[in-house]
Amino acid sequence: MTDNINPSHYKDGPFECIELSRLLSSDWGQAVQYCFRWQHKNGVEDLKKAFWFINDAITHNVPFFAACCKRNADILEAQAIRLLSILQAENWADLEQFWRNLKWGDRVDVLEALTEKINEIEKEGK
Repeated sequence: MTDNINPSHYKDGPFECIELSRLLSSDWGQAVQYCFRWQHKNGVEDLKKAFWFINDAITHNVPFFAACCKRNADILEAQAIRLLSILQAENWADLEQFWRNLKWGDRVDVLEALTEKINEIEKEGK
């Protein structure tokens, strides 16, 4: 039986995707969710959606972390870095460079890593 409310493509990683995305602002959290699941749901379309959310966040200066949690910013940052390190180390969703750039705050480089992955997939015809 499938769970349409909390499907496996969000739970089958090294941790549940919500553990990371709840720490982030809406745009950044959406992008993480699309990248986390892309191989198990909509393929390259999900990566393109993630690109859109990241580009929107950069264009509109959307903060990386959720606004409601500013007083715990150091704790949030440490938790996010820890979770992003896990994704990077496991090369989760074949996006090691994406997770690395996100972890170190290289927001524009995140777009570049995503663009390279999208181009690679489209070149291979997946």
